Amino acid sequence: MKVRTDIIRHAKTLHTWVGICSGIFLFICFFAGGLSMFQHDLSRWATPPQQQLVPITAQQYDPLIQQVQAKHPETLKSFQLNFDSKEFHYAPMQWQAQAVAQKGQDDHDFDTYQEQMLASFDADGRLQVEQENLSKMGWLIEQLHETAGIPGTLGHHTLGMYVMAVICVLYFLALMTGLIVLLPTLVKDYFAIRAGKNKKRFWLDAHNVVGITSLPFHIIISVTVISFAFHDVFYDAIGTLTGKGKSLFQRPPAVKIVEPVATLNVEKLLEKMQKQMPEYQVSSISFNNLDQPEKASARANLYSADQMLRGDRFDVVVFNPYLNKPLSTSNLNTHATPADQVIRSMFSLHFGNYGGDLTRWLYLILGLGGAFLFYSGNLLWIESRIKRQKPTDTRTIKQRKDVKAIANLTVGACLGCMIAVFSSMLIGRWGYVISSELTSLNHWFIYSYYIVFILTLVYCFIVGAAKALPQLLMLTALILCALPLTSIIALMLPNIGLWASSSYLWWIDITAFVFAVIFIRFYIQAKRRQNNAENGSIWSV
Repeated sequence: MKVRTDIIRHAKTLHTWVGICSGIFLFICFFAGGLSMFQHDLSRWATPPQQQLVPITAQQYDPLIQQVQAKHPETLKSFQLNFDSKEFHYAPMQWQAQAVAQKGQDDHDFDTYQEQMLASFDADGRLQVEQENLSKMGWLIEQLHETAGIPGTLGHHTLGMYVMAVICVLYFLALMTGLIVLLPTLVKDYFAIRAGKNKKRFWLDAHNVVGITSLPFHIIISVTVISFAFHDVFYDAIGTLTGKGKSLFQRPPAVKIVEPVATLNVEKLLEKMQKQMPEYQVSSISFNNLDQPEKASARANLYSADQMLRGDRFDVVVFNPYLNKPLSTSNLNTHATPADQVIRSMFSLHFGNYGGDLTRWLYLILGLGGAFLFYSGNLLWIESRIKRQKPTDTRTIKQRKDVKAIANLTVGACLGCMIAVFSSMLIGRWGYVISSELTSLNHWFIYSYYIVFILTLVYCFIVGAAKALPQLLMLTALILCALPLTSIIALMLPNIGLWASSSYLWWIDITAFVFAVIFIRFYIQAKRRQNNAENGSIWSV
């Protein structure tokens, strides 16, 4: 396909500078986003055994509620039941601790403590109630995915989400301009990866293959992030145009409950939901305002691998648990209107929550591929601006300061993000060994991430990208090796406070070991290039 030379030149310039401005932020979000496809598995992997109470049968939920409400009157108003939920895997019943409930925690607040009361029956059938600061490793990775680690809030959302929405506008421009640049040679160069002494050609070929192959995925991600961040603005605009300024979402009026109010029967409620929504599996139900039957509400999270879902792993049905009438299923994908299908597709395509684990693994690969795309884009910029030493020149060449800065920033921020996440996972396992009086494991996750990330970035600027790159690659490999080693130590020494990965979660340890081997290979290549680099090169020590 022929494209005018001046158009290609302008597109290439725009692609280059837009990519450089947004690449680091996008690397962090895509790396964390790939991991967040299994955020609930990661949370369970990092959850201490004492925070996971014994599961019970469907027939035991009503007796459990009765016994808990007799001893904990705050549950007469609200609580949550967990059935087969990956997100809420801690206990069959949970509710907010009184201190948090009295504080009035806002849904949008960054609640690091995750203070919850957990209840179940022990092996002997006796009531067991525990107060725990829940470990939410996966949830914190998801926050990193949404914000790129930018702290602070603005209105109902984190500041990082708005920043990333602006970044995604640049990201979309980079995608379109990159496509324009590649169009004339698309057929010839699509799968051509030419390895050799010309590193710029290698990185360009790899960058193009990954970018074109995953282009539809990247378009979906960029558009959906913008819609997520500014959906309130969109809704207000639509409301102004169609509803004369009225809100599109009105709270339903209170209903009239016939006296006497029926006792909550969870077993019958589950049977009712199964008859009405056979395509879905009930993951959890949150009950609120149970002490005011006319205002009472229940929010059921439902899952189906065959449906497009609104949340990352659930669809939602809201109803009054005291009303003896069919539930409204208009919010489900099986009954959604065409307009709602469009909105739902925005969520589902971004979260990758359709198609079960196969789609999640695909999104994980695409997410990590996206991280490579932005890392390789920065390396391309660096390689294009490196001053080469001529054979007749005996003097040591001096590289530009801005090229050195971008090289240090790229290596320090990208590898620093990965090292910080993996370090947080490792510290999460060893936290209770280091401190037996640990009050909140989530604080360890957050503080360790920022400390390790900042130290890695500073170190890279001090010693330079050339010296830091192989060292950081080897450090990444060692930390990844330490993850499965921790589980092995826990099996050999069960009394030191560690715990081994349970049942199917061993795949996380195995995957960590596989990536450790890959990073050792990266280390060997980086070390070889460091030794063979010409004097004065940005990759020479």
